[in-house]
Amino acid sequence: MNNILKMVLVLLFVCLFSAMSLSFLYIKTQPKIEQNKILKEVKLKKQILPLAEKFVSKQLSKMSVEKCYDKKDNLVGFLLKSSCYGYAGEIEYIVSVSSTLPLQIIGIKIVSHKETPGLGANVAKEKFLSQFINKTSSEIVLKKDDPNGKIDAITGATITSAAITRSLKTLLENEELQSFVKETTETQVLQPKKPAIFQQKIFQKIIVSTPTYNNIQQQQQE
Repeated sequence: MNNILKMVLVLLFVCLFSAMSLSFLYIKTQPKIEQNKILKEVKLKKQILPLAEKFVSKQLSKMSVEKCYDKKDNLVGFLLKSSCYGYAGEIEYIVSVSSTLPLQIIGIKIVSHKETPGLGANVAKEKFLSQFINKTSSEIVLKKDDPNGKIDAITGATITSAAITRSLKTLLENEELQSFVKETTETQVLQPKKPAIFQQKIFQKIIVSTPTYNNIQQQQQE
């Protein structure tokens, strides 16, 4: 009886110690994980919209949008982060779209996924994602589903391919997003341009004294 009690206590201690260790490890590493995720997203933003230097977030009713401006404060596009469910789980992605209607995809990167290696995991590869570049919603359809479609499904990963394709098509066709893009673009056009500021250059007159004949004679005598 005593031996059984000892075993139970030892197991209980081991379980408690393991749980506390995991909790401590999670608390310590979670901020670092979140920071790395943010840095990764910033890097992806620059990859899919290289001209963007300034990002201004705007929360719509069902999504968050970032207005993107270049160095001269010209609107160059919009960034959106969204997700869909593939074969094995959630697929998170970040996409940049044009600043004019009809909306076109400028760039897209997968942030995270749980798809099968060698099959659905190919959703993150450039070979698949590059098919969406410069496409409007009417073109973002799998070829197997529509003769007019422009997207080839990943071999052996039809569910994953269909999921990301439908998600992007739905995103571009979102009426709230389209209205926001139209309104932002019109506001950008109507805004008066800042007057150029010219700096007046001040030239200083430099007077150089040249030696006179008398000065030369005086120097020779010395």
